Amino acid sequence: MKNKIRDEIEEIIKEENIDRNSLHEVSKFSYEKILRKFYYTFFEYDKNIRNTQKIDLSYAWLNFRKGLKMSEVFRVCYDDNDIDVIKNLVPDYSDEKICFVIVAEGWVYEGELSEILKVFPSEIGIMTDYYIISKKFDWVVVNCEDGECVYRLNNKNRGISC
Repeated sequence: MKNKIRDEIEEIIKEENIDRNSLHEVSKFSYEKILRKFYYTFFEYDKNIRNTQKIDLSYAWLNFRKGLKMSEVFRVCYDDNDIDVIKNLVPDYSDEKICFVIVAEGWVYEGELSEILKVFPSEIGIMTDYYIISKKFDWVVVNCEDGECVYRLNNKNRGISC
């Protein structure tokens, strides 16, 4: 399943003729650093085994840190309306804003929001949880596939209101 998700994302990028400078999979050398920063910023974890803990993002949305500021929760219908909902959840939205996208299977992409929203949320046939994260790790837009919802969480230490 993990590789199927990646293959489908890559196929959509090709079909949509998305410039690889505007949306691309991050370097394998950066994966671990980005995943760990995301995980340790937003999720509860065992501090005693932090450096050796395997990061598993399946159902990770069940383990968000207490105290994060949460926006209103919106139901997703997996259609074009979801794109507008996500745009409204992103603080200071602009098409050129660069963000990370992490899918629950661990694939990490970086790119412009306008290009990200061509691939996520409604184009992927194999549904999965995914997270759109600011480059400063001060907010994350969460797509919870099981809950059919989308919402934003803010890192309380960064001062963004919901």
